[in-house]
Amino acid sequence: MKDAINWVIVDTETDGLCAPIHVVELAAQRMQGWEPVGEPFRMFLNHNVPIPAEAFAVHGYTREYLRKHGQDPRAVHAAFAKYAEGCPVVAHNLSYDWNRCLQPEWARLGAPTVGRRGFCTLTLARRLVPGFGGYRLDALKQRFGLSTSRSHEALGDVFTVVELFRKIYRARLEPAGLVTFDAIAAFASLTPIAKCAAILQGEPFPMGRKSRSR
Repeated sequence: MKDAINWVIVDTETDGLCAPIHVVELAAQRMQGWEPVGEPFRMFLNHNVPIPAEAFAVHGYTREYLRKHGQDPRAVHAAFAKYAEGCPVVAHNLSYDWNRCLQPEWARLGAPTVGRRGFCTLTLARRLVPGFGGYRLDALKQRFGLSTSRSHEALGDVFTVVELFRKIYRARLEPAGLVTFDAIAAFASLTPIAKCAAILQGEPFPMGRKSRSR
């Protein structure tokens, strides 16, 4: 990215989909432009709440495992705030990780918001890989032959998003002139999606036009 802005890719694993949602694993990687910088962030959180069978089936973390390996949630979010340093936060399905998991948990714990809301890489994938049909990370990983990092493990999913940007997305965004964080964020929410294909083929990107998420 031309502006080489610092931003953070984040992923969470949780105790389920019904509120209140508790984050049980939080992972992140700081980025500068297209490249990861520094060590990744990964911590487990011990909320001391039951882990439903359906959540265990996804990530494999039990209540006992989290009691042993997890830390106080407030301490984890404080450590994440120090790691993120106010950078914009990006995630695959940001409306879940940010809106349904992190923001409600910060409010419940009385913790400050970490960074600021960035863009969603799931909606970006829909615009960069049109007609694919499935945009889950494991499906994208399989399609593009990416690493075998474990899916549905927060750190593994973060690594997959890093690979997508470095090996797939950059090669599609740069030729279209989408080389700044703000331009990519705007493109990720541009509608109609059919318009995005024309932009990737060389039509000027209407940066001044308001877009809405879909």
